[in-house]
Amino acid sequence: MTQSQLDQALELLQRGQADAVEVMLKRVLEAEPDSVAGLQMMALALAQQGKGQAARALFYRVAQLQPNAPESWINLGNASLECGDYDGADRAFQKARSLDVDDVAALLGQGLAWLGKRRYVQAHDVLLKAFEREPDAMDVRLAYAQALSELERFDALKACLLDVDAEVLSFEQEHALAWLWAQAGDDERAVALYRKLLAAVPEEPASRIRLALLLERLNRVEEAASVLVGAAPDGEGMWALASARVLRRQGDITAALQCLRQPADDALLPLAMRAQLQFEAAKCNDALGATDEAMAALARAHQAAGQAFLERTPGDRPPAILAWLQQRMRHPAPAEWNVPMDDGQSMDPVFLVGFPRSGTTLLERMLDGHQQLDVLDERPALEVAIEYLRSQPGWDDDDLDRSLALLTQMQIRQARSIYWQHVNRHVQPCGRLVDKYPLTMTRLPYVARLFPKAQWLLLLRHPCDCVLSCHMQAFGINGGALAFASLASTAQTYATVMAWWEAQRALLPAQVHVLRYEDLVQSPSAELQRLMAFLSLAVEPAQLDSHHASAARTHRINTPSYAQVVQPINASAVGRWKRYRAHFSDTTLAVLAPWLQRYGYDVD
Repeated sequence: MTQSQLDQALELLQRGQADAVEVMLKRVLEAEPDSVAGLQMMALALAQQGKGQAARALFYRVAQLQPNAPESWINLGNASLECGDYDGADRAFQKARSLDVDDVAALLGQGLAWLGKRRYVQAHDVLLKAFEREPDAMDVRLAYAQALSELERFDALKACLLDVDAEVLSFEQEHALAWLWAQAGDDERAVALYRKLLAAVPEEPASRIRLALLLERLNRVEEAASVLVGAAPDGEGMWALASARVLRRQGDITAALQCLRQPADDALLPLAMRAQLQFEAAKCNDALGATDEAMAALARAHQAAGQAFLERTPGDRPPAILAWLQQRMRHPAPAEWNVPMDDGQSMDPVFLVGFPRSGTTLLERMLDGHQQLDVLDERPALEVAIEYLRSQPGWDDDDLDRSLALLTQMQIRQARSIYWQHVNRHVQPCGRLVDKYPLTMTRLPYVARLFPKAQWLLLLRHPCDCVLSCHMQAFGINGGALAFASLASTAQTYATVMAWWEAQRALLPAQVHVLRYEDLVQSPSAELQRLMAFLSLAVEPAQLDSHHASAARTHRINTPSYAQVVQPINASAVGRWKRYRAHFSDTTLAVLAPWLQRYGYDVD
């Protein structure tokens, strides 16, 4: 193929006349069937016309003619991605990387192939390399962000997207960015971008469906319903999920179940989506009082969620459940731990904790209604500080007493600083901080060492109601996928966590106020009076009307119970487990019996 022919073909491609290029190059390739330049240009012409399979075949031929040229394998890999052949793309990019170590184009392609194969950990690792090399390349940044989203690393995702300018992106990139912003919790930016996309292409279904899902998550149910008008099933489960959630929230449970009926059992859907659809079916059946059907849907939901979790976990064995509880004190903490830290930081936080689904979100909204309290809503600020401590020389998780005792004042100050830096990413406290993260109760030794003047609010709820509610919730692929897979495993998790708390509480100094969910919803004013007295603050009227503030929020409530906290305080969830009494085995109840007795509950 001559340079003149190549230039002519390239000019025609740039004009969008790929069909003319195809005609021209057929004659060229008849005379020179092994012309690499001709084959590559023909493949590009076919790809521009949507003839992906034919284009890929030509790129494969080029790769055979030039097996030592990385770009040939990269072209083949990209063509395979376009065809949805992630296995073929994986092989092509691995070959390219073996020839040219870690070229960014090969790294990106490899990461996209692994995302397609749902090998999310490996995709993250290779896309991180590409991102570190070319952080300003938007295709690289968005691919890396997708990996973070799939692994539910939402803080890192938000940081990755912080300075992205949507105005410079293509339509497809903007669509991806809007969903990633939503996953990162940048809700208003995501809503605005979806509105822009729909204004440009009103008939585009994916943006419409995802916007509806986001609006429902923000408790803007009627707005979500209006967005869904005219949207058709998408074959990916998103339409079914959005429609069912909106219809259930509107009270039309029968119609919601009808939306779920076909896609919920579709074996071709990703496991995570199948789990979400089944969790939604369980909620609908629960609303109808169909307990057996709800439990059957939950069994399917947890099976799919567990498999999705294992997809994201490389290696032969899944991680141990609650493994971090091995980090525990063996002896009473020394008295000097209780000495206040004078480092210029804010007043030590109030930690709002309880076993998941104990009502901590309700109490959080009530506390957030006070002018002198600011709530950090389920952000892992303490975990970031703990990771710093565990990275220090000589640290030993198996000897927490010694590791915490040997911390220097400088290390403690640094850990506290890291904590407050992370807090300030999400809230800038004007008053005292309330750190609501239910399972911080399993980090008591760290809090005792870092925040000796912290106060604790421990919310209890009937253990059977806790267990049922945890089993019924979709906590995310990383949260509860294995621990809450059945009523039996959830009960064992409850017993393990509460036993850890009680044992550590006996060894460590802590100011703890205990209250029960049932008392809070039956007598909210009296319980709030006692709680605020513990915090040395007066009750403010807005605290008892917190559902109004929750409903008016423009950003999401970070809890599976987001739909409930916009309702007035009520006792409708008290004793719900009794409807499911037949599904609690004698063994499961025996596991919970000591905690029922200890906390003053019964099984009648």
